Amino acid sequence: MKIHFRNRQAGFTAIELVLVIVILGILVALVALTYNGVQSKDRNTERQTSINALQSDLETYYAQKSMYPTLANINDAAWRAENMKDLDDNDLKDPTWNDTTPSCTVAGKPVLAAAPADNCYAYQVTAADGSACDNVTVLCAHYTLTANLEGDESYVKTSLN
Repeated sequence: MKIHFRNRQAGFTAIELVLVIVILGILVALVALTYNGVQSKDRNTERQTSINALQSDLETYYAQKSMYPTLANINDAAWRAENMKDLDDNDLKDPTWNDTTPSCTVAGKPVLAAAPADNCYAYQVTAADGSACDNVTVLCAHYTLTANLEGDESYVKTSLN
């Protein structure tokens, strides 16, 4: 009696290979999504820190002058250098800002936008009654700082006055 053994070749079947590839694809997708979420959260934290620092600078200015700067003032680098020495161009820059963002770019430099916009910080300043102000005829008494966060939320700080 002769026993015949079938010669079986070593290796993986097509189903095993497909299964491994699918599992690896799922793992790569999870890592990519987690990484993007962490990056987004870091940028949002940076936005909140910047808005808080801007608020602190504005409140310091108000304590000295009893008024808040106009949007034109705060966007003028020479005015900032004279009146708000700690505030520079980088403090006005959203983490995703680039020099092609029209609502918050002047001469290739970041500025605060007049209204909330993506990739920009917004600064809206008004008189005590909510009307327009210019610090010549009408003093600026209130402001709102806004940063659009990733995830369709906004971070808003208002004057402490």
